[in-house]
Order: sequence, then structure tokens, then C-alpha cells
Amino acid sequence: MSQTRAFEVSLPDGATLSCTVLGQGAPVLWISGLGGTASFWDPVCPRLDGIMSITFDQRGLRQSKRGTAVVDIERLALDGLAILDHLGLQKAHVVGHSTGGCIAMSMALASPDRISRLVISGSWSGPNAYMNALFGWRQQLLQTDARLYQAILPFFSNTPQWLIDHPHQLAPPTETLSSAQIAVVQERIAALLAFDCRQDVAGLNQPCLVIGARDDMVVPAFLQVELANQIPNATTHFFESGGHFFPHSQNQQFISLMENWLLSHRND
Repeated sequence: MSQTRAFEVSLPDGATLSCTVLGQGAPVLWISGLGGTASFWDPVCPRLDGIMSITFDQRGLRQSKRGTAVVDIERLALDGLAILDHLGLQKAHVVGHSTGGCIAMSMALASPDRISRLVISGSWSGPNAYMNALFGWRQQLLQTDARLYQAILPFFSNTPQWLIDHPHQLAPPTETLSSAQIAVVQERIAALLAFDCRQDVAGLNQPCLVIGARDDMVVPAFLQVELANQIPNATTHFFESGGHFFPHSQNQQFISLMENWLLSHRND
């Protein structure tokens, strides 16, 4: 089994990013969603063949320091590019899930020559009444009862059967978010609600795969269809079920899809 190599990227505003590299082969930067942690990809990256997986905790989360810069999607995209710089990678594939998909698109728009293939998983391209309402209520709940916010998150993101099969997800949270942690999540929600690249994604020129699940209640499938229609020659794949966290609930199918698509053109 390949060993994980940990490293840290220091940024000009004082932020530090806690990162890992696992495996050998085509370099792929994996960007997680609102939770922003490398551990989201734990069920995926160790099982991949022919891929060098790069994962990281986003600024202000887990082992990474926030720094002083304003946190928006564009800033988080620059953080991703800084990781590629640190590793001396001129090009890499990028996979982003949910908020990570917004970050991945921003990376590709900011530095198109750096991104070989782009996977946008369970994501969207701009403001929408459904997303504004859902995340607006989540912001209010986070402010008024952070423990309840944590407790209900699994029900947003997973299918009922997956929760039954993983009963630890149904247990009450063991830790309560600190005021600093709440502030980080609040600013991240604000960043994703402000994100809008609908006028720009037509300029994406990388091979692009848009993935969704038809029963996703966080980012509904119609938003992913809309996104795919905005990107020239985008390839799509929809799981019939899996919820928002389909990389977990449809784990083997997701892994096979990633290996086949990311490695189908090794010279991209």
C-alpha cells in the first residue's frame, strides 16, 4: 500500500494548508465541499490505481490555519493553485465536490493551462432560489444552535439506507463547534452563496465531467444539468440514487468512474 506523505503550504496572508499526497501516477487535486477537509476523500483516494492523490484541509479547517485574507471562492481557488505550485506541478487533474466544484471551476477559469481534466461533482454555477433558501436557513440554525446544526447534517447529505448501514452517523455530535469554528463555516456559506460563474463557464476548455445524483437534496440534479448545459462538450454521469455524498454511498462506482475518466487520456 502506498504511504501518505504530509506537507504544509504557507501562504502570504499567514494561512497554512495541511496537505497529503498518496499514491503514484497522474496527479489529481481532490477538493472537498463545505466541510472543507481532506478526510472527505478517505473512502476514495486509497483505493485508486494509477493516480497520485493530493488532498488538503481548506484554510481555517482542521489542521489548516485561516490567515487574514477575505475568504471567497476565488481565494480558495488560489489556495488550490498554490498547492500545485508547492509540488512543482505545471498541470494536474482537479476533482471538486459540492463547494469544491465551485473552487475547481474557479481554478480552471483563473489558470486554464494548469488544469488537465476537470470533474465537477454535485455542484452548481450560480445563485438559485432553492440554494439561497436552504443555505440561508442553515446559516440561521448554525448561529442559533450549532449542536443541532451538526446533528442534522448527515440527514441532508446521505440516503436513509446509508445512514441505517452506518449507525454512528445517527449519534449526537460529541463536540460542539467553537465560536471561531462557527465563524469559519458562516463565511464559507456566504462565499458559496455569492459564487456566480454562469457567464464564464462557457469558456472552460478542459475536458469536463459533471457528476450528480438524481436524489440529491442539497444540490438538486436540475442544477447539475443546468451546469452541464453551460459548459461546451461537457460529459455527464448521473447516479440514480446516492444523495449528496454519492462519492461515499456509491463508492465503488464512483472510484471506477474516476479511474476510467481521469486516466482515459493520459496526455491531456
